[in-house]
Amino acid sequence: MSLGLLAACTVFAPAFGAPLALEFYAPSPVEPEARVRSEVDGDSARAGRRVAAESALMRAQAPEARAQLVLYAVRVNRQDLGVIVILRLEDGSLYARRADLESWRLRLPDSPALVHAGEEYFLLNALPGYQVRADAARQTLDLDFSAQAFAPTLIGFGPLGPAVPTQPGWGGFANYDFFGTRTASAQTGSTSRIDGLLELGMFSPRGVLVSNALAQNVSDTAVPGDGNETRRRLVRLETTWTRDLPNEAKSLQLGDTIGKSGIWGRPVRYGGLRWGTNFATQPGFVTLPLPAIGGEAALPSTTELYIDGILRQRGALPPGPFQLSNLPAVTGQGEARLVVRDILGREQVITQPYYASSLLLKEGLRDDSYEIGFVRDNFGLRDNDYGRFVGATTLRQGLTDRITAEFRGEVLRNQQTAGVGASIITPLPLVLTAAGALSQSEAGAGGLGFLAVERQARGVGYGVRSQWTSAPFTQLGIQPGQAAPRQLLSASLGFPLGPGGSLGMSYVRQLNRGQADNEIAASSYSLRLGKTTSLNFSATTTLSGDRARSLGITLVSAFTDRISAVASHTTQSGANQTLLQLQQNLPPGSGFGYRLLAGNGASGERKEAGLSLQTDTGAYTLDAGETLSTTSYRLSAGGGVALVEGRTMLSRRIGDAFAIVEVPEYADVGVYVSNQVVARTDKQGVALVPRLLPYQNNPVRVDPTELPLDAQIDATQVNAVPYFRSGLVLKFPVKHSAGALLVLALDDGAPMPLGTVVTLTGEKEEFPVAERGEVYVTGLAAVNRLQATWRGQTCAFSVEVPPDAGPVPRLGPFKCSGVKR
Repeated sequence: MSLGLLAACTVFAPAFGAPLALEFYAPSPVEPEARVRSEVDGDSARAGRRVAAESALMRAQAPEARAQLVLYAVRVNRQDLGVIVILRLEDGSLYARRADLESWRLRLPDSPALVHAGEEYFLLNALPGYQVRADAARQTLDLDFSAQAFAPTLIGFGPLGPAVPTQPGWGGFANYDFFGTRTASAQTGSTSRIDGLLELGMFSPRGVLVSNALAQNVSDTAVPGDGNETRRRLVRLETTWTRDLPNEAKSLQLGDTIGKSGIWGRPVRYGGLRWGTNFATQPGFVTLPLPAIGGEAALPSTTELYIDGILRQRGALPPGPFQLSNLPAVTGQGEARLVVRDILGREQVITQPYYASSLLLKEGLRDDSYEIGFVRDNFGLRDNDYGRFVGATTLRQGLTDRITAEFRGEVLRNQQTAGVGASIITPLPLVLTAAGALSQSEAGAGGLGFLAVERQARGVGYGVRSQWTSAPFTQLGIQPGQAAPRQLLSASLGFPLGPGGSLGMSYVRQLNRGQADNEIAASSYSLRLGKTTSLNFSATTTLSGDRARSLGITLVSAFTDRISAVASHTTQSGANQTLLQLQQNLPPGSGFGYRLLAGNGASGERKEAGLSLQTDTGAYTLDAGETLSTTSYRLSAGGGVALVEGRTMLSRRIGDAFAIVEVPEYADVGVYVSNQVVARTDKQGVALVPRLLPYQNNPVRVDPTELPLDAQIDATQVNAVPYFRSGLVLKFPVKHSAGALLVLALDDGAPMPLGTVVTLTGEKEEFPVAERGEVYVTGLAAVNRLQATWRGQTCAFSVEVPPDAGPVPRLGPFKCSGVKR
């Protein structure tokens, strides 16, 4: 014990009523004991004065208790917590402050608090499992409690929170795809045409407006009325303004959209307004109930979490009850196993079976949609063909983690439909979904019933769905005068079969009113042959009407991540077809791809070849094919144009989000997304990344090794979080920074000592001196003022960099007067 600390303890010992013998130890083996002692000694006088004053006040307030405030080095359940003030009564009872109990994660006992100097002290003996070992000589206090004495530890898996998207400015984009075809035949002659898809978008802080159109036969020069059946025309497809609110997981849409359907409804395209939940604005948010597992740990422990026998997570646990929620489980039935191992090596294994399904919502979670507008008719054929007025709402609510309820209502002129449903995880376990709906129309009152069963368990899964309707029943998606099917039945079964194999079977039946029934059965078998090859068998049978059968076998082999080969043979209605194909897909960035196909079938021999090219400004494909006496050619070109912050750039087709990347003045620098080169900078150091994921962290980086030596870059990676169908600008902090190897010397000519620190005047960056007085300094201008510091001594000197010095010149020696060894 240091003399200063011993003196402090001796001086203030009368205030405690007994001598205080304090000895402190390093809280962790990596810290030198002497260092910890010195830090404690520095505060000992202040701590002693505070303890003496509080002790005197305590005796004045409760003289019968003869209370003392004592400094202890405290350990709780083998965790070193440092030096703590403990209140000790004459009978030996020990009290701890509320703040200390909370920092130790201990629950507050039910016993009344002892208030002293505005602070509450609680009896430690009132906590469950209390055990104490006190060492008066060393002034240590070892406390042990049962796990129930601690507050629970809650650990949630998955992302910590949604990514915060960057609010877009004003900008726009355009996408185009043109397809030119020419067919030559000895029987019909030659024909040619050009078709295209066009898309225009404009985004702002208030939302994004997107419109697209279909251009048909744009090369046709025929005039109306000349008898030519194909004429040039432009058909508008969709025009929609969208405003997303990521913080609320909501979206407002105005224009053309597709409504929600729920359990028993039908998705219908309409023009109008939709307001509702959009979980896509928070991609990391988990909507389905995931399993949780919990237990107790009396001592600090480590954990290993296994999901279906696969290690998914390792971690550490403090003492006390714990619960791990939102386990990273897959859908279906499975088992979570948690291995808890404490610091003594004792191990406990906790097993929790689970069943997770995307059909359910977490307890308390709500998914709603409110729609109003006019049903879109003849989509893709007419621009503005809007029919009946409709209003619809779909509400889903997670009542518990095992029950999700739903309500849907539809209102049209002379037609109303409403129904309820629910999805439930049963004890078996499987998911049972049931729904019922009633309709009222000019045909009268009708009803619908729906029942489905689904189960997935360790590779085995099955599902059965059945829906019945009465004759007058109608709903959105059924045209006036059209009758709803009497019954829709579908069933599926899949399970592993043999090493690396899986078998799947399905059955579909539709019983119609006034039309022929449909009934189809299908089966498939897949077998993995090594890591990159698979063999697939398929069979389909039509059981209604003119029965037809189809059998197929396909062999797929991937040679690299881009090159693959496919061989297939199909037999259908007595006709056979055999195809062989070799292809190389386009890379994420610029590059080539190709496709070669040869085959023989009912129409004779078939030959095809294609070549693809992708650049930073577009994608182009040339295909040629020959079948019997017909030869065909197809040329396609697609790309985009982006406008952000007044900058216009050509690009490949722009996806859900994009970014303009600036590496100022540095050309031909690769831009990486997900560790793949997707673009390279132009002469101005600008590149466009056409495809990013909206509302997610997209790590965009540049490789510093592609930059010259005189480039100083403060960050090589930035995270882009764009809005849906919007763009942003990412500026990498890169600047020219001349560097030089300087040689520094003392007044006597000796090299500057190793470890001297050199700085540019006005800058914070430090450059250490190496052997022979050499130091590499960046950020130099033509004329510079620098200073060197060694053992508290500082000197200043000037450096001029000649214009023809080269990329990394060696300059000096420079004398640094005033610094001595």
